[in-house]
Amino acid sequence: MNRRHFLVFSFCIFPYAGEVFAVDYRKRNPLAWKASSINDAAMELYGREKFATIQKSTAIELIVPRGIVRDPENIPITIRSSLQAKTLAIFQDANPKSLVAVFDINEESVIEYELNIIMEFKGTVFAVLEGLDGKLYYTREYIEVLHLSCMGSGE
Repeated sequence: MNRRHFLVFSFCIFPYAGEVFAVDYRKRNPLAWKASSINDAAMELYGREKFATIQKSTAIELIVPRGIVRDPENIPITIRSSLQAKTLAIFQDANPKSLVAVFDINEESVIEYELNIIMEFKGTVFAVLEGLDGKLYYTREYIEVLHLSCMGSGE
């Protein structure tokens, strides 16, 4: 194969390479994304047998804002862990749909994620790691959300 042909072929395939390795959890587990409770969403995502192994872990660090959050549409959370894991799922119990995000993790990956979430009301955020040993580990933090929509609008 000519070098020029190889480069053209590589550039044509490159946009599709990520789709080969990515897991679409919305298509694989559609009921998990529609579940309104954390238990239902986690059971749909992981299955009953694996969900029975869930245990609280201090090796997962979930950092949320302390005190009252004034912007419910921009709540920063950080998740760190030293555990080796297959997946990381984020759940919350304030919105109608419980599952927020699922990350597929390589065993060599560093688990440190920072993201912003939306919560309509005060509630609890759960981070669930599926370890390489097949067990589930979780931690949780409570977030207090303040709504000033009727007071600040002047209507």
